Amino acid sequence: MFTNNYSTLWRSCLSLLGLSVTLALTGCNNMPSISAPDTPPIHTQTTNNQASSDKKLTKCPPFNPEQTMCTAQYDPVCVKVKNHTGVSYRTAGNACSACGTTSAISYVKGQCS
Repeated sequence: MFTNNYSTLWRSCLSLLGLSVTLALTGCNNMPSISAPDTPPIHTQTTNNQASSDKKLTKCPPFNPEQTMCTAQYDPVCVKVKNHTGVSYRTAGNACSACGTTSAISYVKGQCS
């Protein structure tokens, strides 16, 4: 009787372990890509004179998501974005994430006003 209960307990433990591993691996496959963030604008305006003349304008490098990895630090920048209606501005969390799309043109330090 003891061996029957032991084998049933052992099979239950293996089943739970298998289920746990399966769920863990499934969760890893559904993780979003961090290399190319596409966050919605925090603040969008369509004026042409968004960047202040006393701030240094930095041009975004060519977009390459395979060779770019951004940190999660918060150092806001105002990014100039090309869209179907012309140009707009949005605040991004940092310079790396500001240039994380093909539509980003350039950015200046600080939040958009």
